Amino acid sequence: MAEQIFLSDSRTAVDRKYVGFTPNGGSIKPVHVAGGVFRSIYGKYNTTMSIKRLALVSDAKGVVPKGNELDTVYDSMKEREKIEESVTPNALESLRNVMQRLLSADKGVYVVKGLKDDMISYTAGSSYFITRRSMYEDTGEFIGGLIKEYCPDLANYIKDVLSSANDPISLLFEPVVEKDMEEFQDVSRHEELPAFQNINENTAWFLHGIKESGLCLLENFKMHPNTLTQLRLFNFFCIFHLIRYMAMLEAFYCGEQVRPILLDFSGKTPSQSSVARASEISYTQMHKSINRFYAWGYSQWLEENGFDKRGLLECSVPTYKKDKKLSSTSKDELETLWSLAKERAENAASEDDARLTFGETMYDMLALEASSHPVNCLKILGTASGILYPPDKLHPNKRFVLSQDVLEMMLRSCVGPDEVLNGKEIRERLWERFGIIIGGSQFELDKIRQSGMIMQVDEDALEANFTSFASVLESMDFAEEMADGILQIRLGGLSND
Repeated sequence: MAEQIFLSDSRTAVDRKYVGFTPNGGSIKPVHVAGGVFRSIYGKYNTTMSIKRLALVSDAKGVVPKGNELDTVYDSMKEREKIEESVTPNALESLRNVMQRLLSADKGVYVVKGLKDDMISYTAGSSYFITRRSMYEDTGEFIGGLIKEYCPDLANYIKDVLSSANDPISLLFEPVVEKDMEEFQDVSRHEELPAFQNINENTAWFLHGIKESGLCLLENFKMHPNTLTQLRLFNFFCIFHLIRYMAMLEAFYCGEQVRPILLDFSGKTPSQSSVARASEISYTQMHKSINRFYAWGYSQWLEENGFDKRGLLECSVPTYKKDKKLSSTSKDELETLWSLAKERAENAASEDDARLTFGETMYDMLALEASSHPVNCLKILGTASGILYPPDKLHPNKRFVLSQDVLEMMLRSCVGPDEVLNGKEIRERLWERFGIIIGGSQFELDKIRQSGMIMQVDEDALEANFTSFASVLESMDFAEEMADGILQIRLGGLSND
């Protein structure tokens, strides 16, 4: 009998070797990405308890952590001369409640025993609020590492913004902050992944998009007056490129075509708009691409661990973890999947085909047994950040409908502060920098056809989609239609100097 397969071990190994992080967070939020990105870019994290002692009043059940009682905090602040004599305990308590709501506005702060950082991702934007790694933040560390290497100018600018700590939230906490920082030892090293050791055409295109969009965003940030808004837009920038990265793993490793991201500006439901339906298909093809990549990844893991066709046909049903007890229903489901895989693999033409069959089944098994999986993680993050619609996290059929904040980030990453672009130019930049299609040009139709993407949408509907896009830009004061019908897109801005 062949060696037992533990699905959790194989998933960890594939993510570590080929992905660079673990995209399995069923409760991941944009603030988790921000926490990882900021720690990666800043290179340090705060180790003091001062912010937590002051602002984390109680947990979700209303229990006050030991050492955070009002009297204890009030007396400590008076002793350290951090509070005026005229401030009463009741006034401090009111302020502390406001502080906790501020820092957990994105629901990324879970007050646990000992005030450990494991479940704390602050909604705030300066070096004061960078903690040691919390849950789900390895995603941010990974994309932060890519930006540091491939767009260092933007990374250095963000580091300076974090250092300045001149936003209202940082100024509120400044009196109690101790500048006690520890060096961050980055363990998510993208340069060790095969995709970055042997960069192919698709990987090079993706990295070029990060660089060009990042430099353009940087120039716009230099003209933008609000640092918190800059950091919020930067986080959307990181999230979108993170989703692109996941969607392109198959192109990086398996030589497949890049799948376009079709944005829907129709304002209609999929039953009423062919563009909305095509955007749904665009998302579906993205997550199918992720599924195929993981099937390939698990087949590689099987080969690396000495599993051949014969051994797999003799192998017992994999389990998630050693000694994990299964319900009778789960056991039956896994046994059925594994039996079907054996039937298909029996007639496989080669060892590689047989391993791929079992790799596909391992991915399906993990979708049943694990608390979350890569496609679910991507869907939750994309929905929470305003990239996917409808906003209901459980809705199975998503499409690409951008919130105004994400759309602003896109524009600031494609149009420099001193530039004026026409419709043709903005289409080309959205494709080259983000892999985005809106419609209405031969250029985009060619990209759709080259990708092998099957979409039942006519050219007139795509043209109308771009017209709707232009109307949205005009409503945001980012574009105007000239007397001759030419669309002009400009952002402008005020210098921070």
